[in-house]
Amino acid sequence: MPKSIHLFIFLLVTCSFLVCLYYNEIEKNVSRRFGPHLLGSNLRNLRSSEDISALTGAVLSNVTPSASVQHGDEYQNNTALAYYSANTKNANVSSTETIHLAVIFCNVEQKAALKWNFKKMTRSLIKHCSNKIALYFHLVTDPSSWEIAKEIIHNESKKTQFNIQVSAYFIDTFAKQFITTVQVLQQYFSVKQGTYYSQALFYVSVRLPDLIPSDVTRLIFVDVDTEFRDSVEKLNQQFEYFDDQQLLGLAPELSPVYRHILYVYRNQHKTSLLGEPKGKGFPGYNSGVVLMKLDKMRQSVIFQSLLTNSSLGNLTDKYSFKGHLGDQDFYTLVALEYPHLFYTLPCNWNRQLCQWWKSKGYDDIFDLFYECKGFISLYHGNCNSQIPDANN
Repeated sequence: MPKSIHLFIFLLVTCSFLVCLYYNEIEKNVSRRFGPHLLGSNLRNLRSSEDISALTGAVLSNVTPSASVQHGDEYQNNTALAYYSANTKNANVSSTETIHLAVIFCNVEQKAALKWNFKKMTRSLIKHCSNKIALYFHLVTDPSSWEIAKEIIHNESKKTQFNIQVSAYFIDTFAKQFITTVQVLQQYFSVKQGTYYSQALFYVSVRLPDLIPSDVTRLIFVDVDTEFRDSVEKLNQQFEYFDDQQLLGLAPELSPVYRHILYVYRNQHKTSLLGEPKGKGFPGYNSGVVLMKLDKMRQSVIFQSLLTNSSLGNLTDKYSFKGHLGDQDFYTLVALEYPHLFYTLPCNWNRQLCQWWKSKGYDDIFDLFYECKGFISLYHGNCNSQIPDANN
């Protein structure tokens, strides 16, 4: 046998021995940074919340927010989630229910107001939560905004010792994963590519069933410019009113924007109630709050088919529909054709405050759309509207 082969075998055996000798020490050092068993058999696809907790769950009440977050290929692969858990040590062990919420928190370095919005939304959410639930945020974000989000959640949750778990999904990866869907939706629901509502983040909610781990079956999506005035538990209870066919729950749009968009269709169908105010007809939906039965959305042949160019093209032609509001236009257009897929939330759970359309030729009928009686459970400060102070 040639000497070179003898040398190779010797080196191979030596390296194997050294790896076995130092493996335990290496694993201990890695575990201190990234969580237990990172090098062991538990290193696998992090799609399920159980896997995430096993690999990266950590108590953050005594450490800096960034200290317990696993970094690696999660920036390239949204199936390997960055994970954060605040106040695990102080979590109420009697909590019987976990409520899953999705929030988009991106581009904070370019739009400083988003940081303040996210802080107020998180603070109001925690303030009105009971200790009978646990919260799990699914945050669609970017790396720099993710660092800010962790700090806010850490600071707000420690005031009440409320436990919140968070998984991050990075927007650049989302855009690559679902580029076909984004391109199709941009074609029909943005003024032109590159405008505010044409960015990929305005179509995120449509693909949440495929982004969120499959063991999550119910999800509440909320805009960052919202504030709670009642418990998210009560909002979550709205799922109980869904019938067997309903996939999504949204509140009515409180402006005449879809009356405007449906102008051509309404001229051709004089008796149509589409574009009429709530109580009289269908004003469209607002996507500031969306209740999603993810399991049914994943299984729905109709819903999946609507993400194709041909299906949306047929619907936009039928209703002469040219939108500019991203995912909200998608939901409204689908509801025109398939109303049975939607549960209508009370307006009190998405009290929109934008009055932009009042001065755009609709001042005589605007209040018919804008009216929302009763106690307001959630305010939505859309189009940069001021949300009333919580103490008023």
